[in-house]
Amino acid sequence: MLQDMEYRNWISEHIKINTEFLYLNRQDILDINLSDEEITAMTKEGMVAYSTKNAEMPAKIGIHPLKDTLMHAMPANMTTLSAAGIKWGCCFPDNMPRFGYNQTTCTLILNDYQSGACIAFMDADYITRVRTAAVALLSCQKFARQDFKSMGMIGCGIQGKQQVAMISRAYPQIEKIYILDRFEAAMDALIEECQQFTKAEFIKADWETLAKNSEVIFSAAYIPAEPNPQIKDEWLNKKGLTIISSDCHTHYEDVSIKAADKYYCDSIEEHELFVTYGLYPQGLPEIDGETGEALADVKPGRENDEEFIFINNVGMAVEDIVVARAFFDAALEKGIGTKLPL
Repeated sequence: MLQDMEYRNWISEHIKINTEFLYLNRQDILDINLSDEEITAMTKEGMVAYSTKNAEMPAKIGIHPLKDTLMHAMPANMTTLSAAGIKWGCCFPDNMPRFGYNQTTCTLILNDYQSGACIAFMDADYITRVRTAAVALLSCQKFARQDFKSMGMIGCGIQGKQQVAMISRAYPQIEKIYILDRFEAAMDALIEECQQFTKAEFIKADWETLAKNSEVIFSAAYIPAEPNPQIKDEWLNKKGLTIISSDCHTHYEDVSIKAADKYYCDSIEEHELFVTYGLYPQGLPEIDGETGEALADVKPGRENDEEFIFINNVGMAVEDIVVARAFFDAALEKGIGTKLPL
């Protein structure tokens, strides 16, 4: 991959840096059509770079305009790729019933690594969707029993659908997928979209049924200002269980989380900041390491079939920036997007 001035010179063949930038709308991003494998490899690169000190990423700060909403500023510097920028990620859980569109909306700016000038402004909804699912898949590959035949999915919006699609394609042996969402239509949409990827039976479940019958539990719901756990500790069959969360400790009792044999998170710094926001009123458990450390084989993943492992990945800007660079490069190569003046 081109780096430093060589990369900048290549960009300059396509856009006039500091005079214009490339605008990529939602359809442009979809038209670039990167594969699951490409997205997953890039996401892993970002996570490993962060946890091995080869990237610069401050913990994301945010504002919260309405109850249970968030708007997060997520900058990152991928030093190994000469890529830097910032994502502005928003989550408003009631968007669908109020306005008819998804709860998550994101935009992203890429900057020239040598001068700081804006080189791209893009919709980042799809980027957020696929990199979040890639993180879940990578975590599953490292921490779950690989012969699991049942999974649970809490949250059936765009991220839930993407996680089910990626996981079911990677694990064709899955026989049952328990799904749960506060909107019936979201569960129906997930089944309609994802059944093509799997022979598994989809089961609309309540909290107890999902908890008791899932060998791996994924979640991609909104993060309330104050956790309101719905899954009782006694429902979890902890022996060999893997929980992979994209929404903090939202669904689980504190006793369940702190019973885990291993507890990993994507960024220790970010989750320690979230403690000050009140997201973990009973404190974080002892952290065994960052997910990127396990992916880099610096820290261990699953070591036996008996372990109960809890993975808390809330999402990191390094994932967005490394994936966004790939979309940007592909757009320049394919002539996709609109050049706009600065």
